[in-house]
Amino acid sequence: MKQLLSFIICIISMYSVLAQNPVLPKVSHAEPLYMDLIRDLGARRGEQELNVGGSIQKNNQYISYGSFIEYEFALFNRFDMEVEVPLAFYQVLPFENTNPALNPKNRMEGIKVSAQYTFLVSPEKKLSMAVAYTNQFLFHSFKTLSNENKLAKGNLYSPFLITAKKWGANMHTMLIAGPLYEQMFSSTANSLGYQVHASMFYAFLKKNFAGAELNHVYLNDSYSTILHPQIKYNVSSSIAVGLVTAIPINQAYEPSVFFRFIYEPKRK
Repeated sequence: MKQLLSFIICIISMYSVLAQNPVLPKVSHAEPLYMDLIRDLGARRGEQELNVGGSIQKNNQYISYGSFIEYEFALFNRFDMEVEVPLAFYQVLPFENTNPALNPKNRMEGIKVSAQYTFLVSPEKKLSMAVAYTNQFLFHSFKTLSNENKLAKGNLYSPFLITAKKWGANMHTMLIAGPLYEQMFSSTANSLGYQVHASMFYAFLKKNFAGAELNHVYLNDSYSTILHPQIKYNVSSSIAVGLVTAIPINQAYEPSVFFRFIYEPKRK
């Protein structure tokens, strides 16, 4: 926690002495709905966005309901931050439940704090690149918190590189990749892994788009590869909704549904 706060304060102090140019170039990229960015690539100072969403998935012994709220904002030109709070709730299926002790417990999954810097914006090549870092503080379940008065159980460190390319007037591709390191406070068996997320979208009627993400994660000696077809529709200039389905590639889980409500206030 102290290291993360020191890192953020250092970055803010460094950029606060730089002059802010309000007319820096920016390439409009279609942003994935599942593995979304901290902020638009090349975001300008003062831009902000509020996201609320949820998901539902049926597993063998329970139904999981997820929800989240996140706030993202550009502190300076091309330097952005995000805070996200994800929640998870579970409905046990009594007729299919053979081992209740293994069922997950309701929880606030943690708090995610992220920072992103867009270091390359090329309108000529329709290309943008950024580096980002997410620190997720992992929390115990509500039951453990109530019984043992324990809140945090670990950290998940996630630096990653983002490369986005616009092809012609409508096609968009993006690649997000980086290592993962999970540190659990109650164990010395920490886990090192990686994540790779590739997406392709077709944009229509300005900011609306349809396409898919392929999300691959390796952590705790386990692989997860999921295809996320999705569509985003702008209801107004400030409000958009996104719908995502999940199709597991290498797992026996049932498909799930995920939605995102996006509010982007107009800049004054």
